[in-house]
Amino acid sequence: MAIKPESKLWQQLRDNTKHMGILWTRLESWATPGIPDLHGIKDGCCFWLELKVHRLKSLKSINLSPHQVAWQTQYSTQKGHVWNLVSHPSSSSIHIFHGRRAMDLVRKRKKDDPLTPDWSTSAPYDWEGLINHLLSS
Repeated sequence: MAIKPESKLWQQLRDNTKHMGILWTRLESWATPGIPDLHGIKDGCCFWLELKVHRLKSLKSINLSPHQVAWQTQYSTQKGHVWNLVSHPSSSSIHIFHGRRAMDLVRKRKKDDPLTPDWSTSAPYDWEGLINHLLSS
């Protein structure tokens, strides 16, 4: 059986951040629709992370389900930290989008209206910078 793209992204994240002292918990989304894929905690700072792999050439929207949009919006309203980690293989980059932007992330955009990430890195990925962004924002 082939490994799903999101599973590969999870393996990359886990392998490249294990030296940083983060406790990761990976969840199965079928249990409660909308709950992100990962929960992380480091030094008392907790956050949720949804993993996505974007296959189109341009980054115009993120494929979040209505349950994911609702959960991220409600969680962010309570000042919770939830993020979307989006791998974009065609540009060899990964991007971070805050969950409070969930409604905007699913909106279809015109050609001249690209989706702007909160944080990005190109290969080779700056995993430490990614984690620092998650913990400091």
